Amino acid sequence: MSRMTISEAIVAAIGAAMDKDDSIYLMGQDIGIFEGPMQSTKGLWEKFGPAGRLIDAPISEASMIGSAVGAAMAGSRPIVDLMFAEFLALTMTPLALEGASVAYRTRANVTVPLVVRAKFGIGPHRGHAESCIGMLMGFPGLKIVIPTTPQDAYSLMSAAIRDNNPVVFLEHMSLLHGARAEVDPDLRTELGTASVRRPGNDVTVVASGLMVSRALRAAKTLAAEGVDVEVIDVRSMAPLDTLTILTSAQRTNRLVIVEESWPVAGPASEICAQLVRAADGLPDFTMDFVEPPHTPVPFAAHLESAFVPSVEDIVATVTKAVERTTQPKRQLPGTDFASGDVLASEAEARG
Repeated sequence: MSRMTISEAIVAAIGAAMDKDDSIYLMGQDIGIFEGPMQSTKGLWEKFGPAGRLIDAPISEASMIGSAVGAAMAGSRPIVDLMFAEFLALTMTPLALEGASVAYRTRANVTVPLVVRAKFGIGPHRGHAESCIGMLMGFPGLKIVIPTTPQDAYSLMSAAIRDNNPVVFLEHMSLLHGARAEVDPDLRTELGTASVRRPGNDVTVVASGLMVSRALRAAKTLAAEGVDVEVIDVRSMAPLDTLTILTSAQRTNRLVIVEESWPVAGPASEICAQLVRAADGLPDFTMDFVEPPHTPVPFAAHLESAFVPSVEDIVATVTKAVERTTQPKRQLPGTDFASGDVLASEAEARG
């Protein structure tokens, strides 16, 4: 095992896969001698560039994805580094409407084993923070993963490359060059599985990307106050591991969804909708949300900091959820909730 950052683990997983399979190639902007945006292809050019398996592409996202979809249908396993997730909007026709539907339309006789890398979230160099996750979740056949640890980065990238469907691999810019951790290259993680990062009994907090680390910090603060928080790292937005989330929420009776993406038609909304369906429309737990406002992501540092949910925001929401559900229900005057009848004294007063 080796100690790696998330960025190093992603590159290592790609390099290991390319060593084993000549059908894998990498395409993107500035991925050659410049080593990709935020060093996303560091060390790969020297090894695979001379063989033509690293293609430094022009600035045309739709062309990159369109050619990669065609190559995948013909038997290759391309990886496209799209730089930033906001550029995904330029690729929706070839990627989501065509590439993601090929297996459905051909009864899986033709597949599209394609990985699209895209960076998102607030980061050290400012800008390009949009995630577009909600938009991506609407397309059938499109898989979406978000690693939050070096081990997951390696294992999920390996799984994405093995998959026969298009996978959007989202890399949070605040996490890419964070702390190193041990990575076991033989540890497999399947797409579509969530991870319980911290077990707890009082409240279930569901998060992804940077919000996982903030949720864990909030859980530590809340533990000192006697609130035992379970933190679930979604890891895979599509397919979503609804069972793990639902099982936890039914046990703790309280669910808090923490999300950095926009609140309207975003991942938090979709997680909520899928849980309601899974619970037959009658979830027996409370649901609260910690989300940014429905505005563009601000550029100014102090406004960006206010936009993204903080540890304090998570603590406040969890505390409110606990207080609300531990207090006795407020009874309206003259109403007997047990029987649903108007109290006799009130009826008499009405004549």
